[in-house]
Amino acid sequence: MKPAITTRINRHTGALSGAASLRTWLAAVCLGILLMVTGCTEKTTAIAPDDQPVIEAYLAVGQPMMVRVTKQIPFSTDTTGQGKPVEGLSISISSGGSTYPLRYVGDGQYQSNPDVKPQVGKTYTMAFDYLGQRVSATTQIPTKPVNYQQDVTELIRTAPGAGGGPGGPGGGILQQLQSAVRLTWQNPTADYYFVVVDNIEANPVLINQNVNPNRPLAQNRRFRNQPTQSDFDDVQGLSFQYYGKHRMILFHLNPDYAALYKQSSTSTQNIATPPTTVVNGLGIFTGVNTDTLYVNVKAQ
Repeated sequence: MKPAITTRINRHTGALSGAASLRTWLAAVCLGILLMVTGCTEKTTAIAPDDQPVIEAYLAVGQPMMVRVTKQIPFSTDTTGQGKPVEGLSISISSGGSTYPLRYVGDGQYQSNPDVKPQVGKTYTMAFDYLGQRVSATTQIPTKPVNYQQDVTELIRTAPGAGGGPGGPGGGILQQLQSAVRLTWQNPTADYYFVVVDNIEANPVLINQNVNPNRPLAQNRRFRNQPTQSDFDDVQGLSFQYYGKHRMILFHLNPDYAALYKQSSTSTQNIATPPTTVVNGLGIFTGVNTDTLYVNVKAQ
């Protein structure tokens, strides 16, 4: 990403723990996407481009609804800091004739009552007034992934320099290159899916001791595959940087999330028109649903 782009971004990093909520997962996973989205505003709306609010909301089954609203950092501002949280909004989410007001809980986040949780198949519309204009977005909650399965529950990894030639410890580098977990699910309608893998050990042990120890641990412990419209995905053995138990979360996505992810991978020549379903704003308001499997990465 060019420096001119990164001078006006919102950084929203979500700390991940063993009991992390799905919203925290998504905030961490979507960091790069939101950096890309808030770095470009060539979109004509009633609100001036530099004043458009940036929405971050992932409605997940079993979780209270939360919407985060921040103000973009102007393109001329020489900073890579976090966008300023927007307070004092009257945000509501409606569905099926019912309207649920959200309360402000800090850091630009607005949350529903704990007992108000999205339901599969229902449509939800968020709305609030901002600078004299109506900001809104609509999404639907997708179904839980069906028949999510894996072909193996253990992988063997050998640390670099620990031997492992053909037939030796770890079965050799060729065997490690070929090792993977094949994940499968039903997808007759070619919907979008997305796999996120995270080490959940309390004290994880690095496979490669040469990894930069100053790199944030959460970044080392988490990786993801690209969204797919297939009914399978392979998690490559060499993608794991830690031994121990990992959870492999399969997200069932709406197309708007996949579009943002794809946009983040394009060249800077194409990012002037970031895809968004938010009227009079930027960012994402989308529904997700998940299922989880586990794999254990072991040393020989």
